[in-house]
Amino acid sequence: MYHAIAPVACAREAAYTTPPDVFARQMQYLHRRGYLVLSVGELMRRLDRNEALPERTLALSVDDGFACVHDAALPILQTYGHGATVYVISGYLDRMARFDLDLGIPARPMLARSQVQALHAAGIEIGAHTVNHVDLRTLSASALRNELERSRHDLEDLIGAPVDSFAYPRGLFDRTVQRAVQEANYRSACSTLPGSVSVRTDRLALRRAQIGSDPHEAAFEAVLRWGSAPSSLLRSAARGALVAVLAPIFGVDPLDCRLRPLRQSLRRATGG
Repeated sequence: MYHAIAPVACAREAAYTTPPDVFARQMQYLHRRGYLVLSVGELMRRLDRNEALPERTLALSVDDGFACVHDAALPILQTYGHGATVYVISGYLDRMARFDLDLGIPARPMLARSQVQALHAAGIEIGAHTVNHVDLRTLSASALRNELERSRHDLEDLIGAPVDSFAYPRGLFDRTVQRAVQEANYRSACSTLPGSVSVRTDRLALRRAQIGSDPHEAAFEAVLRWGSAPSSLLRSAARGALVAVLAPIFGVDPLDCRLRPLRQSLRRATGG
């Protein structure tokens, strides 16, 4: 899971931004080590066919749709013949990204419509990432449906091809959102939960490994080996163990506890 392929503008975005030279070295590493690098949609199709995949297989995804994906990442992907999925916020095309200002991250230019078409023409899968990059859990049923369906329709009209891959903004979702994604006829949806994917993985809660600005090859190797940075996996495992203990006590759905902040789920359960 990548976001911006650009120089890091501030410390707050270091975990979400990969400098182009680091990205180039990582793509070269995958090529040199013989990885099969697919789009998310292609990986799902192969898993659905129970196709035998090489051990070194991964799907590469880029969230949000910053213009640098076209300008910096696409030439590098083409150099090595890697596949990828770019999850596009349809309402931000030809605009500046201001949805991370609350995190202290400066605005970046988003993809132009012509650049989305160029990515598609180059063989990059275009996926939906809503219209406005909002927390889908907070929306009414009609607003949620609009974010999911309008985003897909806008992108399909733009590229003239089906859009059936989705990524949750900031990885935030619950069972209600997941059901709405299914009803909107998406075949897959990416979370930000750390880990790897198998034939048994919920197609509407795909796990991903976040790649940031760390330039060290050893860090990249660790993510490839474990499906995430070891520290992220430890935090996730610890939280999962806590959920397993507390959810039954408070009568809370364990899955919702994992997908929502734990304190928020328990607060609702106790009326606090």
